[in-house]
Amino acid sequence: MKGDGRVFKRGQVWWVAYYQDGRENRESSKSGQRKDAVRLLRRRVGEVAAGTARHRPLPRRTGTRAVTMNDLLDLAESNHKLNNRTSPANGVFLRRLRRRFGGYTAKACDSLTIASYMASMQRKGRKPETINREIAILRFAFRLARRHELIDRVPSIKLLPQLAVRNEFFTREEIDALLPYLPEYLRDAVLFGYLVGWRKGEISGLKWTNVNRSAAFIRLTPVQNKARRVRVLTLSGELSRLIERRWRARKVGFTLTELVFHRAGNPLGNFREAWLTACRKAGLGHRLFHSLRRSAARNMSLQGIPEKVIMSIMGHNTRVMFDRYNIVTEADQRVYAKRLFGP
Repeated sequence: MKGDGRVFKRGQVWWVAYYQDGRENRESSKSGQRKDAVRLLRRRVGEVAAGTARHRPLPRRTGTRAVTMNDLLDLAESNHKLNNRTSPANGVFLRRLRRRFGGYTAKACDSLTIASYMASMQRKGRKPETINREIAILRFAFRLARRHELIDRVPSIKLLPQLAVRNEFFTREEIDALLPYLPEYLRDAVLFGYLVGWRKGEISGLKWTNVNRSAAFIRLTPVQNKARRVRVLTLSGELSRLIERRWRARKVGFTLTELVFHRAGNPLGNFREAWLTACRKAGLGHRLFHSLRRSAARNMSLQGIPEKVIMSIMGHNTRVMFDRYNIVTEADQRVYAKRLFGP
């Protein structure tokens, strides 16, 4: 019954855990069959109830390797791959965490050590948002290891307060100025991002199997997007012309690429330098590719498109996330003020 105990697996062997005098006892069933562990658990719980049980503390792990932070980060990385949550940024964060904490045991990596690392990143000028994203992966690794019973406790990890939500966006004039400075392979991907506000990974991973040209729609499967549900995007106007342009560009040599947006038939990969160089040459300074997402939300909202429709196009699961991207400026208010109160 619930509260009597539990069975769990370590490697190929099933273990039992139950409580006696407020202390958890664990014992191996020495079997790879779950039913054997359940049978042992029932016997031990019965002994506890009858007062005939002896204490069976968890044996010390002598002669075994201590769990390291690399073990925890391996676990987090495997989980990201399993759930299709890999990204260039996460890859960078994992490499940094390995460089800093890879030599630690999980027990030695405590709250003070992590806080010291966060302080060092602040001194290097990293923004709180960037630090928090990196430390969130570390915290996730600890929680995942605790769930798999590799460690006994998760250190207290407090993220930094974020001073403000980013409100940067592109105007159409800025996009038109930016496109000529981008490499040819990147132009349509950027324009697509500006028009529909999809995430970078969703754009770079889009395949022709997702596109129905005759019915004029794109269908993302749950594993292809962060919302983890089917998303459909209807094609028309400029968006249709963009897709047709990509259809003509799918031939590379003697083969046809399966990717809608590609670099000579290969995935777009990390194009950060090409993006920043184009922004600088267009006189836009240091801009984020993710700002295309905010731009799309703002544009659709100003066109009077219902919020639910915008959320379905962009893949927002909650109204809170939508509000973070729906930027309204003073100029926008001025336009509506004229409608409300006259010129």
